[in-house]
Amino acid sequence: MDKKKHIKGMPLDDIKGFEEFIEGQSDETSFLPKPTGGTKREVSFEHFTFLTIDSERLARIKNLLTSKLPFSSKFEQGHKLLDEQKNEIILLKNKIFALSDVDQSPYRRSVNEIFDSFFSPPQ
Repeated sequence: MDKKKHIKGMPLDDIKGFEEFIEGQSDETSFLPKPTGGTKREVSFEHFTFLTIDSERLARIKNLLTSKLPFSSKFEQGHKLLDEQKNEIILLKNKIFALSDVDQSPYRRSVNEIFDSFFSPPQ
């Protein structure tokens, strides 16, 4: 699996420590490594640190959303923004058609050449 392909579009905060977490994982399904002989268990806390940092990040996102969602539900702006975008699209369409409707515009010349090449009477 190409990890660069999957994490290319993600923000840097979202992948902080994630790569080390994946590379540190062994092929086994267990989360913590098995002890390597002796009575003392050597456990790396890199995974725990990554999960702690990630849980703090998720908690900050949750707090942000809970503080912003009541505001957005009281003062809905979605319909107004959509109407503004529709009006802007209409204005841009009108400008484009006005520019391309000039007699000697490159657009009109190209269309004339295409129609003449396909629909002109045979010679």
